[in-house]
Amino acid sequence: MPHVGRVVHHVRGRMRVKVHGAKDNRHLLEDIQRSISPLQGVNNVEVKPSSGSLIVHYDQSHTDFHNSLADYCQGSATLLMDPPALTEVDELEKKIEQEAEFLAQHSEVANSVVMFVKGLNADVKRATNNAVDLKVLLPLGLAVYSLLKFEAEMATPLWVTLGIFSFNSFVALHPPVRSAVSVEKGDFSGNFEALAT
Repeated sequence: MPHVGRVVHHVRGRMRVKVHGAKDNRHLLEDIQRSISPLQGVNNVEVKPSSGSLIVHYDQSHTDFHNSLADYCQGSATLLMDPPALTEVDELEKKIEQEAEFLAQHSEVANSVVMFVKGLNADVKRATNNAVDLKVLLPLGLAVYSLLKFEAEMATPLWVTLGIFSFNSFVALHPPVRSAVSVEKGDFSGNFEALAT
């Protein structure tokens, strides 16, 4: 009977698959490891019995590895893969892409913009070895621009103002105390100043 696996973490080139009921079961995980290692694009499969999971290292040029793994496992009858869960960000991204494609089909200008952005995104991915794309660079760029643009206009945070006020008050209320050693050595500069006032 096949076990069910679920992807719990995935970055390009590395996927962690948690297998239900495989915690502390090295034998089962090694069976699954042997069954998925021959899949094209798989470089290495690590077994993690303490968490009941496998770490699959695969070729980063593989664009739809999750579906390839799911199809392959379905044929091997050792592991069944749950479909990847879509987050709200994934759903929003998918909706924006669908709207952009719809506009591109009905407008030459929109089509040109969509093709330009796709090409630019592909160039960024190639230049950074798939580490960064426009989904990361655009929000990061906007954050940096906002910080630089509004830095002069931003007020000092309240906690910084209160911290400075507290430190100044502490220093004012706790003047340095003259030690007996300085009096013995003849340091009377503070006493003369006190007498003069």
